[in-house]
Amino acid sequence: MAEIETKFVGDMSRLSSRIEMYERMQPAFYQQEVEKVFRRAWLVAACTTEIPVPGSFVLADIPPLKLSILIVHSNDGKIRAFHNVCRHRGDRLVHTPNGCTRAFTCAFHAWSYATDGRLLNITDASQFEDVDKSQYGLVPVHCEVWEDVVFVNLDKTPRETLKEFLGDMYDQYKGFAKNRVKIADHRLVLNTNWNLATNAFSEGYHNLYIHKNTVPDYQGGPNNPDRHRAYLEVGRHFGRYSTHGNQNHKKTATEEVVFRYSKPMFPWFPKFDYSTQPPGINPSRFEEWGFDIVHIFPNCVFAPQANTHSYMTFWPIDHNHTEIRNWRFAYQSDNPADAIAQAYSVTRAREVIREDMNTMETNLIGILSGAIPHTVLSKQERVIQNHYRAIDDMLAQD
Repeated sequence: MAEIETKFVGDMSRLSSRIEMYERMQPAFYQQEVEKVFRRAWLVAACTTEIPVPGSFVLADIPPLKLSILIVHSNDGKIRAFHNVCRHRGDRLVHTPNGCTRAFTCAFHAWSYATDGRLLNITDASQFEDVDKSQYGLVPVHCEVWEDVVFVNLDKTPRETLKEFLGDMYDQYKGFAKNRVKIADHRLVLNTNWNLATNAFSEGYHNLYIHKNTVPDYQGGPNNPDRHRAYLEVGRHFGRYSTHGNQNHKKTATEEVVFRYSKPMFPWFPKFDYSTQPPGINPSRFEEWGFDIVHIFPNCVFAPQANTHSYMTFWPIDHNHTEIRNWRFAYQSDNPADAIAQAYSVTRAREVIREDMNTMETNLIGILSGAIPHTVLSKQERVIQNHYRAIDDMLAQD
C-alpha cells in the first residue's frame, strides 16, 4: 500500500516556516496581543450544556483582559452575556461559578437584575436622585452561539460577525454535537506562553515520540510510518487537519474489556461511518480516519472524533503563564458499559495530554535563552504557521 500523502487545502502563500519567537515571548509583544487579538477576536467562553434551561448561568473568566463574564440562558430563551459587575458600585455581581436563578442580586447592597440584564430593584430607591432604572441594566457583552459553545467578543463593536470570523467552517459542523454531554472538565496553570501551549496541540509531528509510552500505535500504521496528516487546511481564522487512525492498532487488555460492549472511543479508531456526519467532520472523507484537530484562532483547539469531542482553550494570564481549560464531551451513557468506556477514555486522554504539557515550560525556557534565532516548521506544522500569520494580521490592523 502506498504511503499516505497529505492533502493540503487553503492559501499557504503567506505562511512562513521560520518564526522568530524570542520577541513574541516578551511582555511588550504580549500587551499588543491582549489589545489587538484578545480584545477583538471571537473567543470560546462557555459550552451550552452548562446553561440548558432558562435561568441557568455560568461564569467565564477572560484572564488576559482581567474580566469576568456572566453568560445566561435568559427567561425568553435567548443566550446573553454581561460583564459580571453591579451597576451601583462596581462590585462583582455573581460569585457562584454556575447555577440557575430567577434573578441576580448583588451581595453588597442588594441591587437585583433580571436574566435579560434589566435592573429590577434599587434598594432604598428614594435616596437616589435622577437614576433611571432603564439606563442601569447590566453591561452587555457581544455573544453568539456556535453549535455547543458560546463565543464572546469584547470589542465595543465587533469588526465582523462570528460567521464572518470563522469563514467556511462556520456552517460545516451543523448538529455534530447533538445529544452529547460534558463528561470531563480539567483546568491547570503552566509557566509557559499561551502561543506555545496552543502550538503543542496544533500539530501531530510529535506524537510518534511524545506519546510512545501511552498510545504508541494509535495513529499511522504500516503505510504511514511518519504519521503524516491525511488532510491539512488553513483558513483566515482556523486551521485543521485529519489524523490517520491505525487500523492495525493492537488493543491493550484493558481496551479489550472496556470497549467490548460499548461504542469505540479514543484511543481506539476502528473504521467509522462518517456518511451521516456534517462536512466539517473528516473533511476529505479519509477512510482510515482517527480524529480531527481544529485550531479556532486565537486560543481554542477543537477535536472531533467518533462518539466524542473536546475543546481546549489556552488563556494567557501574563506573557509567561497560561491557564489551560479542557472540556470533553460524549454521547449520553445509558448503561454501565458506556459509562466505563467514557471514564477510561477520559483517563487515557488526560495522560496523553499530560505528556503534551511536559514540553511547554522547557520550550519557553529554551526560547528565552536567546540561543536560537528562530524556530523551523515543517509542512506538517502549517497550522502553527497559520496561527502566527493570523496574529501578525491582527497586530497590523489599526
